[in-house]
Amino acid sequence: MEVLTEALTWLYSLEGRGEIYKLERMDQALELIGNPHRRLRAVHIAGTKGKGSVAAMVDSCLRAQGYRCGLYTKPHLVSLTERTRINGVEMDQERMLAYIARLRTVFERAGLALTFFEFTVCLMFLYFAEAAVDLAVIETGLGGRLDSTNVVTPILSVITPIGFDHMEQLGYTITSIAREKGGIIKRGIPVVIGTRDREAQATLLPIAAERSSPATLVDRDYSYRSVDRRRIDYTGGDLRLQGVELGVRGTFQHENAAIALAALEALRAQGIAISEAALRRGMRDVYWPGRFDIVGQRPTVILDCAHNELAIEALLESLRVELGDDVRPILVFGCLEDKNWRRMAAMLAPRVSRAFLTRVKPKRPLEPEHLLPLFASQTPAQVVREPRSAIEAAMAQAAANDVVLVTGSVYLVGEIYSWVLEQSGRRELFPERPA
Repeated sequence: MEVLTEALTWLYSLEGRGEIYKLERMDQALELIGNPHRRLRAVHIAGTKGKGSVAAMVDSCLRAQGYRCGLYTKPHLVSLTERTRINGVEMDQERMLAYIARLRTVFERAGLALTFFEFTVCLMFLYFAEAAVDLAVIETGLGGRLDSTNVVTPILSVITPIGFDHMEQLGYTITSIAREKGGIIKRGIPVVIGTRDREAQATLLPIAAERSSPATLVDRDYSYRSVDRRRIDYTGGDLRLQGVELGVRGTFQHENAAIALAALEALRAQGIAISEAALRRGMRDVYWPGRFDIVGQRPTVILDCAHNELAIEALLESLRVELGDDVRPILVFGCLEDKNWRRMAAMLAPRVSRAFLTRVKPKRPLEPEHLLPLFASQTPAQVVREPRSAIEAAMAQAAANDVVLVTGSVYLVGEIYSWVLEQSGRRELFPERPA
């Protein structure tokens, strides 16, 4: 345990190097370890909202077909090992320790000082390649064009809904953000475009055309209809599915499920066998914690990673559909300082019965005192700076028929999820099964 702690302390120290958006560094690093990314058949996913859910759904359906599938998502909620999974199972800590030591030696000998994200992406590529996964589903970190994952040449690219987030890095218009996301479109490689924003579409479709990348577009080449809270009808090119049951809650997941099914249909068009039974089973069995995730009853406790305006809007609609117009949750909220927190507060404050405002860890936290006047003008509100103290205070105030909602940041949900796991006696977020 001491060795693992030392290794993780060293790895997290790389965050002090910030982010460097230069793919030449990744090319150099991967060359040193044998270019493992070139041995992968990958689905590469970018977008502002829903890309993690879409990745989880695609992975679940591929595994339901029997493929040995690697899944890379970020950020993690509880443990770094969550980011890199094979057949749904987190990379075990001993194996991660061995990979960290091995890569650290290689890169330090070469004098290559990678960032935290660059290092973990290299680790993911090497792990998936050496495990000889049949397919890898890879979520971008930030943007797309200069994201460290964008060294991979996938068999399919997917772009989910696009909105305003990370504007300092990606630009302050939908066009500029879409251009960065569209950087994952590769010459001759099919792309599924799931954003309905007309400005984003007007940016992405010409990129696909210029790169001779066959594009599958929402509402033109595929569509869906919500049947009820947990089922959709899907219509694609050759695929018609009625009453597809979803294993995840939230009406926003209907859109994500349709994007995932369009991606899977595009893989089928390339000769990758995926039966209708596997599609239905994978969608029904998908497990993606922290997204309208009900983790407690009496009171109902919901954890949701909504961390921008698009996601808060989707969360509020899901609250209305799932629980009714009259439900006003007790809110635990904290976010990062680079988010549009004034707008997020304005959206949430009228919809909650009271708010506990807390401080997100570990980086770029917004001080909750800035939020207090925004919430207090519309609902009882108080600052409880420690997230665990905030959830405990909310639970103490809640009656059995109340709803407690935790949202605002993936990092906040991760801290509260650690508390949830302790309460339930679990060790890991994802099921423990042999990989």
